[in-house]
Amino acid sequence: MGQLVEEMEKLILRKVILNSLAGEKRAAVLEDDKVVEWLYEWDEVDRSSNIILGKVIDIVPGMDAAFVDIGTGKNGFLYKKELVAYQNYMDNNNPQAVPPKINSFITKGESIVVQILKESTGTKGARLTEMVTYPGKYLVYMPYASYIAVSKKMADPVRERWRSLGGELIQGSEGLIFRTVSESADEEDILEELAWLRMQHEEMLKKRNDISSIPSVLYSQSSIIQRIYFDFFSDGHTDVIVDNADDYQKFVRLGGKKLSSSSGIKQYQGKENIFHAYDVEKQLEKSLSRKVWLKNGGFLIIDSTEAMTVIDVNTGKFIGKENLQETVLKTNVDAANAVAEHLRLRDIGGIILIDFIDMKKEEHQSLILETLKKALKKDRTLTNVGGFTKFGLVELTRKRSRKSLAEVLQEPCHICHGVGRVPSLTHVLSEFERDLQALRNSLDDAVLVEVYDTIMSALLEDGKKRLLQLEDTYRKIIYLVRSDQGEAGGNQCTIRLVGNKDELKETWKKRLKSSSN
Repeated sequence: MGQLVEEMEKLILRKVILNSLAGEKRAAVLEDDKVVEWLYEWDEVDRSSNIILGKVIDIVPGMDAAFVDIGTGKNGFLYKKELVAYQNYMDNNNPQAVPPKINSFITKGESIVVQILKESTGTKGARLTEMVTYPGKYLVYMPYASYIAVSKKMADPVRERWRSLGGELIQGSEGLIFRTVSESADEEDILEELAWLRMQHEEMLKKRNDISSIPSVLYSQSSIIQRIYFDFFSDGHTDVIVDNADDYQKFVRLGGKKLSSSSGIKQYQGKENIFHAYDVEKQLEKSLSRKVWLKNGGFLIIDSTEAMTVIDVNTGKFIGKENLQETVLKTNVDAANAVAEHLRLRDIGGIILIDFIDMKKEEHQSLILETLKKALKKDRTLTNVGGFTKFGLVELTRKRSRKSLAEVLQEPCHICHGVGRVPSLTHVLSEFERDLQALRNSLDDAVLVEVYDTIMSALLEDGKKRLLQLEDTYRKIIYLVRSDQGEAGGNQCTIRLVGNKDELKETWKKRLKSSSN
């Protein structure tokens, strides 16, 4: 049965659409032409899996943890169990003995190499570890782990083969995880990848020894291109379409000699924004909506806080054609599938509570749990369904390692003190750049742009660095005027006029004069 399910999953038509700008890359993962995941990459230090040379700012013996400056303005959090020295101590001493406190292993002010386990969120800093890992297509290389693990999805004879080979390959304190995709790999493929992963670690250590600035990023392995290649493209059933020649070449370099021109990596040549061309831009807006309509007329309300996410199920317009319990059941079944879909789509992690419409029959509750569990199997991120609480809520957890889609694209509203959320400054600037990109083939040589003060400041800081860069890239003179709509707690950047630079300059002067009066 498991093999049949895997074969059916392979029949899914998957595409990954990658859209690149100077400071942002974003991708839509489509299965059967429907977006199921969004991937984003910003120029940020604390992206999941980045390896950073940080500095120990404070040690808290009572928590057996330390705070580490990683260069984000918000210190990362490092537990004792995530220290290499602690793991070595546990391997070489009686496990029944009480281990020393954290300040026996590290000291305040010490430079330390850490990896981001979990990105910062809300008021919480990033979770860190010294036990760095390097994921590949077939392997996860762990320089300090001292164990071999093999995916349980493989057949037993293959698992034992790789476990035996792994024992022969590791050196010193190394550890390896053989991923599911390695089941059909050649030994040569495994050896080649292990050599490459070891080289990544050696280069990171060399950079650590050569670098003088602390904190600094030593290795960025959370690249969206690597994630797409290892998590999707390596299954052999995914097409990747990119709109940037450099990104295309990065995929080719990752694939090496095995990546042919007909392998599924394609470069988009159209003039229209690639997200518009593949009709996914409008799906992004729906992925951020608080209200989600179900096919039968019911709806979900999704509210996230720093502590948890709460999802409320409502019958809405659906009145059904049978009795009340059947109407409730059909709404809840649709809701269970939609919840699984949106947890993945929005990349919501942590504790999740679902308030399904009350059901009187236990068999109906069991059906809802089975429907939810089955739908969650499509999710690559680990989930754990706890079942119904005594108050009738369904509780589950979903592993959180990265910011959710809302945290990436939105920020707390400064007017209502964070009760509401508005588009983030970074997201608005990226949208503005995409609008300019769409005009790159226009004969017009200037644009008049209406902005809020936050956007104005961002474009003009450092001697107009970003503004001049945009003008040079898209060959347009950009005239900025402040919006007369007020700040409204958010960010706004709208191209109001496109035309001749001399004509727009006159309009710009009139707007400046009008706003000063």
